[in-house]
Amino acid sequence: MKLSFILVLFFVTVSAQSKNDLNSEEKEYISKFIYPIKTINPDERDNSDLLILNKLIGNSKIVGLGESTHGSSEIYQLKYRISEYLITHKNFNIFSLEANMPESFLMNQYIQEKKGDPRSILKGMYFWLWQTEETLHFVEWLKKYNENYNSKVFFEGFDMQYAKGAVDQIRKVYQENNFPEQEINNLEIALKENNRGFRTYSKKGQKAISEYLLLLKQKAASIKNQEEKVRFLQNVDIIRQYIQLNFIRRDKFMAENIKWLKENHLNSKVIVSAHNYHIAKLNSDRMGYWINEIDDTDFVNFGFAFYEGTYSASIDGKIGTYNSETARPGTLEYKLNSLNIPIFILDLKAIRRDGNKLGHWILEDILFRKTGSGTDKNEFLKTNVAKSFDYLIFINMSTNSKLLNGISK
Repeated sequence: MKLSFILVLFFVTVSAQSKNDLNSEEKEYISKFIYPIKTINPDERDNSDLLILNKLIGNSKIVGLGESTHGSSEIYQLKYRISEYLITHKNFNIFSLEANMPESFLMNQYIQEKKGDPRSILKGMYFWLWQTEETLHFVEWLKKYNENYNSKVFFEGFDMQYAKGAVDQIRKVYQENNFPEQEINNLEIALKENNRGFRTYSKKGQKAISEYLLLLKQKAASIKNQEEKVRFLQNVDIIRQYIQLNFIRRDKFMAENIKWLKENHLNSKVIVSAHNYHIAKLNSDRMGYWINEIDDTDFVNFGFAFYEGTYSASIDGKIGTYNSETARPGTLEYKLNSLNIPIFILDLKAIRRDGNKLGHWILEDILFRKTGSGTDKNEFLKTNVAKSFDYLIFINMSTNSKLLNGISK
């Protein structure tokens, strides 16, 4: 009786494992859509492993690069390596980040005009996520690239979670043009008095602030410098978005700002760097969905995934290094790790087109890592990865992003 129970338990365990493992046919099939990447190192000079990007991206002018956490060094390094390739070989001229737009524009002034200190600018972008050695290294590369090639590559943000930077830049334009500043003073008072809490303005409060924003728009007609005028009006719009902000609207607003970047830079080709959740195309609460609505032939996206390791995160206000949940049987990352290829690009778009039953497991909802700037008890959620992304980049091991000195751990 005891032996039979053990045998039953053994076969149940084996059966459960087999359902979660890829069989030899499935591995052989999926391997047809895999392009190995030899290194994450942005300083690598041999980019032969990235030539496949020419085919995958084609003529698309907006490329989304995701991240499964906000604190994985390997993911950021590879994103920056890919970005350097796109800038150098595919004529992409805008790198945009999931950061507040006005504050990010100060970094643009650094990489093009050497104004300011990059560490201070990163700190002024509010979140610790980009106050890292990985991002600073990329920023310096952008500055050097502009110097060496006399180019105009832009650094931009597309978020609107704060109004202060927009107000400060609007005030600066007022001062440079000798406009009376009372309108700005009134706007700041209205923003403060009508704020019922972070991201919370009543309809009445929104209406009161909108009246001040209308006055600012009227003032724009007197700004002679066209570039300054366009940026001025966009800062006004950032405040409009800020006072209307909620969880769903944020993604739609971010897509609006990507559209603005594309329309207001000459011959624009835009790299969009954000969390996997935001660049995903699947649902109307995602930025990627709204970017895709602009022109679905213009936007391709790459989700990112890793199997195990550590990452930087913030818990209860404390920033530090945390262990990730190792991908367990039943997750996408577990299946991909079984292929024993450390880093690769997976062509989900081609698998969707092919529709072969051997790839059914990746075309359906599957557990997939979704961790942001904190930690979750369960890092994996059911996701239709194949409908969310055109391509997926898998990295077997993650380590924590390297925080700059002065960031409290």
